Amino acid sequence: MRNFHRIIIGAMLTLSPVLNAETIPPRVVDPAADRLMERVCEQLRSAPAFSVRADISYDDVLTSGLKVQYSRSSDVVLDRPNHLRVDSESDKGERTFLYDGKTITIYDPDHNLYAQVPAPDTIDATLDQVEGYGVTMPLEDLVTTEPCEWLENDVWDGYYGGRHYLDGSYLHHLLFRVDGADFQVWIEGGGVPVLRKVIIDYLEREGRPRYEARLSDWNFRPSLKEGDFIFTPPEGADRIEFRAAYEAEGGDRP
Repeated sequence: MRNFHRIIIGAMLTLSPVLNAETIPPRVVDPAADRLMERVCEQLRSAPAFSVRADISYDDVLTSGLKVQYSRSSDVVLDRPNHLRVDSESDKGERTFLYDGKTITIYDPDHNLYAQVPAPDTIDATLDQVEGYGVTMPLEDLVTTEPCEWLENDVWDGYYGGRHYLDGSYLHHLLFRVDGADFQVWIEGGGVPVLRKVIIDYLEREGRPRYEARLSDWNFRPSLKEGDFIFTPPEGADRIEFRAAYEAEGGDRP
């Protein structure tokens, strides 16, 4: 089962040992926080298409205990039920992920390399498949058919923190706790509620690294063409094995 704190952003959560029935804490979630997140998730769930930009930063804790922060920007375009495109840029360079309902393609324009494999006919199944290759998709939970499963299944503590200032606006600020991590969510209200910022603090990882994503340029009526999701190899492009495309870099960071 896919968890919001794992994907949102694409981050993998290291869970603490399995709790038994006697040690699982009671679920106490503020109804106001629950309602706001459900509105956001319903908007994502019901949208036939959308696009969004994510500016992501994440900590890597060195053996010395020092933290190193890395950044990545991703532009995500979704067209249900089976089209997805993610254009990303980070220290590793540029990458494009394409899913056209039949094929998964990852393209490295810096080196003119691409990898392709046949794909399932749904986005959820495709995300499960690429995870098997060690690929972590940014904002994975936002594009699944059930983006709010985490709220019902994983959260055991949640609060509405009020309206707090962020980037020129006062946004709803929510705080949640799951096993092994705390995370904060900022939501823009109004007619179309959307996520604007997410922070995840990994409490049980060495050095308590942080993952942060700022979300902008939401568009629930993007102008799309079929060709946006189909890959045509540029002149001189070399095809490589799909797994090698990521193993060569040691996998993707959260």
